[in-house]
Amino acid sequence: MNFFDMVEKNRMNLNKDENELLKYIIEHTSKIKDMTIKDLSKATFTSTAGIIRFCKKLGFSGYSELKNNLYLTVANASIKPAEKYSGTIFDDIEKTKNLLNLQLIEEILELIYKAHRIDFYGEGSSRMVCIEMARRFMSIKKVSYYYDDTSIMYASAGTLTAQDLVFAISMTGETKQIIKAVNIAKSKNSTIVSLTNLSNNSLSNIADKSLFVFSNKYVINDIEITSRVPALVLMEYIFYNYLEKYIKEL
Repeated sequence: MNFFDMVEKNRMNLNKDENELLKYIIEHTSKIKDMTIKDLSKATFTSTAGIIRFCKKLGFSGYSELKNNLYLTVANASIKPAEKYSGTIFDDIEKTKNLLNLQLIEEILELIYKAHRIDFYGEGSSRMVCIEMARRFMSIKKVSYYYDDTSIMYASAGTLTAQDLVFAISMTGETKQIIKAVNIAKSKNSTIVSLTNLSNNSLSNIADKSLFVFSNKYVINDIEITSRVPALVLMEYIFYNYLEKYIKEL
């Protein structure tokens, strides 16, 4: 069983601090294979005993097995064929719900509140999530934009400031246009929130805050399809929590 299957199966066993440790590992996968347990302990302010307990909760015998499993999962990810998906969209939504990090959501709500402007970046089917959420925030008079044209997206990113916020949405986390726009925005010191499938990917690695969803890939007539519904559900959850927390101040 690969690393992310193990996470899916055992994530419910983790407490808040262990979920933060998991987030760190996912966001720094390329570094983990060269980190000793003491290195990870120092980087995450977690005792070595706590890391071992965390590994066992995920179904590994210890840190070495977790590290090796993660490395092999990532190494094989690019050649793993898409499999026919036997679950339903409701399964993906439930798994996405189980990934929720409430502390992270609170931090993102505060970033939205403080932001002078919000840009939503997405390509292909992810664009529909951006369009819907930009409209939602504009409806409550939060300055928000989405872009149908990548050249305009790049130009807009160049006008951002340190007071602005970007939501970058890509299921693979490897969409070149989105990564380019995000890098432009980062050069302007804007804050980046990524939303990707649960995986080690370029976009979440460069973001300031990383949101993850479960959206399984399935195949119909040799066409690979990945639903954006879990991403939309998560963004709507953020939007309605924002209303609940800040509506009196709007």
